[in-house]
Amino acid sequence: MKRLFLVFLIVFLFFGVVSCTSKNEKGDGGKTDPSQTDPIIDPTPNPNPNPDPEPAEVTYLSVTDAYKVAVEAGDKGTSERYYVKGIVKSITNTVYGEMYITDGTTDLYVYGVYSSDGALKYSELSEKPYSNDEVYLYGILKTYNDKPELGASWLQKFVSHQEEINLDDYEKMAINEARNAEVDKKIIVEGVVAYITYASGMKPNGLYLVDETGSIYIYGLEVAGRVEIGEKVKIAGTKTLYILDSEKNNAEIFGYLGSIQLQDAIYVSSSGKTDGFNKEWISDSSVKAMLETPLSDNITTNIFKVNAIINKVPGSGFVNYYINDLDNKTGSYCYTLCNGGDFAYLDRYDGLICTVYLSALNCKATKSGTVYRLIPILVEEAQEFRMTKEEIAEFALEYYVKEQFLKEYNSDPALELLTSVSNPYIPFSDVEIEYECRDELVNIATEEGKEVLHLAAGNKVVTLTLRASYQGIIKEMDIDISIDTKEVGETLTVKQVIDSADGTVVTVRGIVMSGTVNQTGFYLNDGTGVIAVRTDSETLKTIGLGNEIAITGTKTHIVKEGYTMVGQACVDNAKVEVNLLGNHEYDTSTFITDITFDELVDLISSDEDLTTNVYVVKCYLKKVEATHYTNFYLTSEDQTKDIYLYAGSGSQYSIYNEFLESGELTVTCILVNWNSKTPYRACIISATDGEKVILNNYNFR
Repeated sequence: MKRLFLVFLIVFLFFGVVSCTSKNEKGDGGKTDPSQTDPIIDPTPNPNPNPDPEPAEVTYLSVTDAYKVAVEAGDKGTSERYYVKGIVKSITNTVYGEMYITDGTTDLYVYGVYSSDGALKYSELSEKPYSNDEVYLYGILKTYNDKPELGASWLQKFVSHQEEINLDDYEKMAINEARNAEVDKKIIVEGVVAYITYASGMKPNGLYLVDETGSIYIYGLEVAGRVEIGEKVKIAGTKTLYILDSEKNNAEIFGYLGSIQLQDAIYVSSSGKTDGFNKEWISDSSVKAMLETPLSDNITTNIFKVNAIINKVPGSGFVNYYINDLDNKTGSYCYTLCNGGDFAYLDRYDGLICTVYLSALNCKATKSGTVYRLIPILVEEAQEFRMTKEEIAEFALEYYVKEQFLKEYNSDPALELLTSVSNPYIPFSDVEIEYECRDELVNIATEEGKEVLHLAAGNKVVTLTLRASYQGIIKEMDIDISIDTKEVGETLTVKQVIDSADGTVVTVRGIVMSGTVNQTGFYLNDGTGVIAVRTDSETLKTIGLGNEIAITGTKTHIVKEGYTMVGQACVDNAKVEVNLLGNHEYDTSTFITDITFDELVDLISSDEDLTTNVYVVKCYLKKVEATHYTNFYLTSEDQTKDIYLYAGSGSQYSIYNEFLESGELTVTCILVNWNSKTPYRACIISATDGEKVILNNYNFR
């Protein structure tokens, strides 16, 4: 009986294995978007018991022949797996081994590479193929979105051709020497991997390499995917100053040369793990000093040691991380392609003062200006951070007192001055501030218990002495300001500008009424009309809400190429001719007040130019939060009729969060068409619940 039972058991197991194998050899287990980060693989064990078969047993298709089979199979795919051989042309995902293979005639996309039994993904393989290696793969052939491909494949074997790469054309350099080398120079550098950057889907796409002389960024998906932080490696690449094509024109305007890095990277060798990267050459600095470094000095991909406050700012489907100086105001954001997921390790430091080894990976160049985008290479929490009394006094002068002043004044600013400074983060309080100037054009007077700066008319540079006193320590700083009294001269009214032909260079005078959301600019109002003004970020820093100014720019309509909408009326590329300063109230005489919300909803589908009309309407405010976005709307009481508020993100209207539950509001708004789309969007100028008025101070916060 025992023998009979064993016979039946063996037969049962045999047919069970055969049945499972036959069933799973058909198809590739399903398919989704080829750009997804986790390819779906067929979990069937390899039916070939020999993971490295002899050529006599297996016939491998060339890439050209495999391509033809994939085309014939179409979206359904082949009913059986094929053996395919080719040369790795490039690897596009170093986690799952998505790659292109070639036979010199045809290229074929491979949707992921796994171990010979399909159990381990590419990144888990102890030995894996790279570019130029010959691979022998086993998988389904098919098309996806009309693109021929080899499905998630099992690696049967590969032949390395890494040693065949010719490095004779590359010159070995220290990293600091490589940073200063000419563009297109072929270079070999050796150092420690200090940081790895990631593309969408958390795919390694580059790394920071550090030696005893400096740091440099190396771009390359394949190289980044085969190294580890702390590993000492030798890498070859081509020196470049990288700028996005879409930013090159703006970069040239502001003098940004590009991010210092090596591209077309080739992994040469590894000397194994180390205890960390060399920090002896790294200079002590500050976030403020980094951000104020002239673009001509090009500090990109260099590392500095700073003390900073890290701030986590959640959004809808993303998280922004900011590295701010110790005033928690001066700073910039971390550069991410992963919606902030690559910086999740910073969560533990949120709101804390830390020692950060910080680098500006690149500089974003837009029409409005430039801003460094940061990478925190290494973060160390600063335990019980303290400043000396001398440092506190100097900090107060540099970060608070000096920042009150413009470089140039065209009229009397009547500027109320700080008399004391406190900081809750360091912390310190009650640093006493005094001012001194002996020039006859300068008068610092006490008015109603406040220190006020007055400047008489003139044309000269004067020196102010700023003095900070803290617990018996006194520090001084001299700053120069230019008094350049100007007459406004002849200007157009806003209404005349609105009526001017597009392309006309105009000079117009008015009051800075409010900010333009998601545009670097403001709305100008002179009582005859209102028009949007776009300028650059540096010019915007010299302007305040309520200032009376005269500007020169080009009257135009912003219309995206290929669109037929009338577009957004504005004065573009504006420069300030005269800033008469002040905190003036804007004129409301041209605002349209006899309109209901329903009537305004009907207007937003109009094909007329409504972008210079200001409407005062009673309505409600609505906020819609989803996984990847937050939108604000003006809405009816029953929320059946909406007007979308134009913004880059819902956070740009966050100052109005407190009105979400306030019931009916009186909203002053203007219709906008920056995106050349229909219907019109709206921008809030101000809103009130009857008790509190909130002015849109975006760009001026």
